[in-house]
Amino acid sequence: MKVFTYSLLSLCLLANPLLGQQKAKGKENPLVDGKLMYVGRMPENIDSWIVTDLKAWGKYTPTRDPEGVDLTMKASAPETRTRYVMRNGIPQPSKVPEKRDHKPVIFTVDVTDWVTGRLVWQADILDRKPKNGRPMKQGADIEIDARGLSTEQIAQAIIRALRSYVDHLPSQHEVH
Repeated sequence: MKVFTYSLLSLCLLANPLLGQQKAKGKENPLVDGKLMYVGRMPENIDSWIVTDLKAWGKYTPTRDPEGVDLTMKASAPETRTRYVMRNGIPQPSKVPEKRDHKPVIFTVDVTDWVTGRLVWQADILDRKPKNGRPMKQGADIEIDARGLSTEQIAQAIIRALRSYVDHLPSQHEVH
């Protein structure tokens, strides 16, 4: 009888923390709950425009200090492969032929949850001319056509796409 009682007591004590972990897993998207966003350095000083646009939006407080934030926004250039050919016994870089399905990515902007490091939103900035009349794609992984746009216009497009995505996420009060 004591074994059964201790087993039941142990099961109850173990189940309580596990239930708490399940609630944590179902936690809201950090884009909804986050307030403080680190904005890292970006090509052509786009980060300065992004900080200005984030302040105007008011959803996030942008900062240049990466410690203790809710979200981080960083840009990265795509990896390029260098192929070498031998010329007179010396390896020389050679142009890598582009594939037809290759997207001309200038850089990628990633927004990650600072605590978990999980990617929550991404935008590929493409070297393609924007098409008039084409609606902006929404989602957690988008493409922005940026050829011919100023750095301010690119930053505005990034924040407009992020804002559109965040505004359509369910808030904590709606989910139960």
